[in-house]
Amino acid sequence: MQRRPSVPRLAQGALARARGGAGLLALLGALAGCAEEPAGARSLILLSLDTLRADHLSAYGYPRPTSPQLDAFAASATLYTRAMASAPWTLPSHASLFTGLDPFEHGAHSFRASGPGENAWALAPEHRTLAEALAEEGFATAAFVANSSYLTPRTGLDQGFATFEVKRERAREKNRRVLAWLEQQRGRRFFLFVNTMDTHPPYNLERWPPWLGSPPNRSPALARRLYEVVMPGDAPPPADLVRQVVDQYDASIANLDDALGELFAGIAALGLLDEALIAVTSDHGEYLGEHRLLWHSKDVHQPVLWVPLILRAPGQRAGRRVETPLSSAHVPHLIAGAFEPALAARLQVLFPRAAGADPVLAENYYTRARDLLDPRWGWRFDRVRRAFYEWPWKYVESSDGQHELYDLAADPGEERNRIRERPERARELASRLAARLERAPGAGTGPRLADPDAAELEELRALGYAP
Repeated sequence: MQRRPSVPRLAQGALARARGGAGLLALLGALAGCAEEPAGARSLILLSLDTLRADHLSAYGYPRPTSPQLDAFAASATLYTRAMASAPWTLPSHASLFTGLDPFEHGAHSFRASGPGENAWALAPEHRTLAEALAEEGFATAAFVANSSYLTPRTGLDQGFATFEVKRERAREKNRRVLAWLEQQRGRRFFLFVNTMDTHPPYNLERWPPWLGSPPNRSPALARRLYEVVMPGDAPPPADLVRQVVDQYDASIANLDDALGELFAGIAALGLLDEALIAVTSDHGEYLGEHRLLWHSKDVHQPVLWVPLILRAPGQRAGRRVETPLSSAHVPHLIAGAFEPALAARLQVLFPRAAGADPVLAENYYTRARDLLDPRWGWRFDRVRRAFYEWPWKYVESSDGQHELYDLAADPGEERNRIRERPERARELASRLAARLERAPGAGTGPRLADPDAAELEELRALGYAP
């Protein structure tokens, strides 16, 4: 029987206080005598909360109290209100998060499937990752990953991590090993990456929040039923069924948030709030019936692209909100700027894409083979889609000629395609997108992902990627 790693004694007390209701706010208050001004970060903790859409967090205006611990964290951090995922699924979005490149540049994305099996390329080894750059600077590097399908060594996303542990488990269970590893790094500079899957199907429904009101319905059949209804694209989904699936998704956020509160408490107890930059984001969001879609990886609408991005500098006490649009590909440059000037300069040369200076682009190449090859609705996804942002405008270029234009300030739900009303604006954005694509060469691709073995296929099925 494998022995479970012990939790550091200091962190154990913090976890107990968090579970007992003291939470992150009390811990931050207890540390009020620490540094008043943010200092250059010695280390980095990057949390990727898989499949978490920004508009279901109260810090981003959601009316349900899904995320009190994350909201408390954001109250003394910098919250980016217009962060977009570079792609609507795990592999290309994380590749952008790690390399500072858009999907067409790093090439780690899906391609048009001709038959069953994997239809994506891995991240090529010649691309420099943030983990590789920090390892070369003497940082200890580790990743604790819950996505056991597309955030694994076979995808090339382990580049630069000395420790890369993949285990599909809930965030609360993963906290134990994360905090144990942090305890071992005392006195060292480090880069810790943590990926959670509580808000990815199958949703974490261990606790049913009382504010949901209705009796718990934890059945996975609800989402499967909604999937069958919406995916043909020819009928609106039943409102009551959508509500029940939304309830499940919101419950999963609440369960993730509980675990985040414990993790933040453990980080505070280890004295890292005044040493480490803590960055919280997501690789993509989730469709919940909008645009007659469910889950993710299928298109470039806001439910799968608008993600949280919250950065807390060492010693930061005052919250800030930044409205500059940015994407996953801008995050490495943003993170690099939090270190001391000499290191920041070296890193920003490697990751030069700066928020506000470079356009925001999101891309989707077809979709996963399961949906692309489905005779009932594969026709919906047989295309390449690019979303180009110049706030508040969003232009969607589509390889099938079905281009779109939205004013996100007036129409955040993307219900009114204005391309016929504003053809001149569409042409301007199309021209700027073309210039963006021409300024950087398209990438050669990494190796094609090998078809899964029996164990990997079971993981894909468990996460809804295979029938």
